[in-house]
Amino acid sequence: MKKFLIYTGILLVVLILSVTIGLGAYFFKLNSELPSIKQLKDFKYKQPTILYDIDNKTIAELGSKRRYPISLDKIPDKLEKALIAVEDSRFYEHDGIDIKGIVRAFFVNLKAGRIVEGGSTLTQQLVKVIYLTPERKLKRKVKEAILAYKIDNYLSKDKILELYLNQVYFGRGAYGVEAAARFYFGKHATNLTLAECAMIAGLPKAPGYYAPHVNPAEAKERRNHVLYRMYEEGFITESEYNQASKTEVDIIDSRPKKRRTASYFVDYVINNLEKEMNIKDLENRGYEIYTTLNLKFQKIAEDAVKKNLANVTNRQGYFGPIGNENETDMDKKLKDISYITDKDNYVIAKVSDVGRYKAEIKIDNKTSSIFLRDCRWAHPYKGDSNRLDDLRTIIKEGDYILVKNTGTEDEPYYKLTQEPQVEGSFMVINPKTGAVLAMVGGYDYEKSMFNRAVDARRQVGSLFKPVVYSAAMENGYNPMSLVFDAPIIKTMENKKEFWRPENFEKEFYGFTTLKKALTKSRNVVTIKLADQIGVSTIKKYAKKFGITSDFENNLSISIGSGSISLKEMVYAYSVFPNMGERMEPLYATRVVNRSGEIIYEEKPAVAERTLKPETAQIMTDMLINVIENGTGRRASHIHRVMGGKTGTTDDYIDAWFVGFTPNLTVGSWTGFDDYKTIGNLETGARAALPAWIDFTEDAVKYRDYAVMPSTDKVYYYKVDKEIHKITDSYSEQYSFEPFYRNPEEQKVVK
Repeated sequence: MKKFLIYTGILLVVLILSVTIGLGAYFFKLNSELPSIKQLKDFKYKQPTILYDIDNKTIAELGSKRRYPISLDKIPDKLEKALIAVEDSRFYEHDGIDIKGIVRAFFVNLKAGRIVEGGSTLTQQLVKVIYLTPERKLKRKVKEAILAYKIDNYLSKDKILELYLNQVYFGRGAYGVEAAARFYFGKHATNLTLAECAMIAGLPKAPGYYAPHVNPAEAKERRNHVLYRMYEEGFITESEYNQASKTEVDIIDSRPKKRRTASYFVDYVINNLEKEMNIKDLENRGYEIYTTLNLKFQKIAEDAVKKNLANVTNRQGYFGPIGNENETDMDKKLKDISYITDKDNYVIAKVSDVGRYKAEIKIDNKTSSIFLRDCRWAHPYKGDSNRLDDLRTIIKEGDYILVKNTGTEDEPYYKLTQEPQVEGSFMVINPKTGAVLAMVGGYDYEKSMFNRAVDARRQVGSLFKPVVYSAAMENGYNPMSLVFDAPIIKTMENKKEFWRPENFEKEFYGFTTLKKALTKSRNVVTIKLADQIGVSTIKKYAKKFGITSDFENNLSISIGSGSISLKEMVYAYSVFPNMGERMEPLYATRVVNRSGEIIYEEKPAVAERTLKPETAQIMTDMLINVIENGTGRRASHIHRVMGGKTGTTDDYIDAWFVGFTPNLTVGSWTGFDDYKTIGNLETGARAALPAWIDFTEDAVKYRDYAVMPSTDKVYYYKVDKEIHKITDSYSEQYSFEPFYRNPEEQKVVK
């Protein structure tokens, strides 16, 4: 018996030692797997990065989580006490793990018949939020306890509480108490009442269930439980409890929307800053980014583009209804187009009956009508007629269509409309600084996030010609140099094909000055001029203009066969009003981190010398003539000094206009993403220039009047209009034209 007791004792000791060593090894292993807690002393919350425009107006609030961290001294004491009372009443007594609290919660929940309190401490909950997953496994719970103990012995209680109150999710998209105060009550956390504090403190347990805008009765019951716990713990008096528990709180109708305008520009800024600063996840770092964007110009540009694309689309006819009720994928089609109904007064309607002159439609179970008289434009796309004479030709019963209310809310009057099919882009910069003032990358960012202003490279057509003429000016030519506009045949690179270039009008005009050739956008003159100065010279100048495209080694590049982005063409044209200097794109002036430190600041502007100042002035004069007397004359009514050029590619696939005032350079492009034709005669002057006009006409009101810069190296000489030479003789047919100070005899190209 004695031996048995001895052996049993030894066995128990060995067993205890084994369990102790095993548990020790297990805890050691788990501890080695845990993350470092040192970062918590200067914890970096995930919070939105804010972008501001040039006038410090908010452009966008980014980031996956809407959180606005505040220090503990700005959080109401009643909110701190409410959270401690309901979640961890022994918070200031335990070491991160509370055995007594676990036992107490067990009996409270047993008495209530449901779970109303948890056993985890605030520190454990913080660990779960920051470091671990919410999975219910023993291993995770052990790790949670170890980390909680370590944190409790590493940080002060106030710091732990501050981290918790700024980190935890409170529902309705709100992370942290400041966001919760704004999203539920429309106020800052510092201004919360006792009843509001208690309601917020009750949310972390089940933010979806106890959200007051979702389940007001359950939220109120939870709030009153929090208030009672505060009373039990001595944090409030009985009178305060009674008053607060009877108080009705006002919940705002909806949380403040994330501000996001100019989305194409926002993406452009973030992508470029992340590369330039070598930073990832810039959207969630809580930075303040001050940009060059002018929100007023941005709105004008977006409206101009949408109006133009709607007009271009409607000129082509009706592309058809959204779909029909009998289609199996109708729900998806309606969902895909739903983004448009929040903008520009678009409404989705269902056709209930169709006649020749009138169709009945249903909108929210209300019956209305559309009429043929308002739909004459809606002939079938690519149909034989350009005028609709029967509504039954384009719609039928059960079709879903887009309409627009042109009446009032009380007395609506609907007209058939459609989502623009063609795409467009637009860009505005300050030529003096290179600052981006507005950027539109497409009809709607929600429809397509592809930024056509920056990332699309399209053939530019005649828009490229000023590069050729600039090269010519610096290689012995002047505006009055003559080129013989007559048919030519060029052998292609493979020696078996021939190229017979033509002018847009299919006519030839004999001897033509370079000024007139550019004004009227004559292809043959440009090609002959390019042949004289050489393709290699043109490519060299294109590079000086900031154009990075790889060009073919043939003359077609002179009339815009190269594919170039709108951004590059806008900066290329900014050379002219900026006396031959090209600025690099400027989009952000500074970036400030959460500590208020400037971590990025714009570099001093360095201009790239592209042309001689005198060449820029002469080219500016020629491009002004394009607007006054040439392909851009639709813009001539705007009371500003302006220059610019249209661009149209073969089969009307791309339409362009880029122009400038002394302090603005503006570019517009229109086309289909899949390179199909925009439509017959949809030239740059018809499909791109109208957006440019609408923008510029409005925007110049907000810019100081200015004149084009000049240099004393350019003289204006009297030129005979018949012989196109400088003359001192009396003549009624003359003009004053710009030349270099000592003009040479102009060249004649045959």
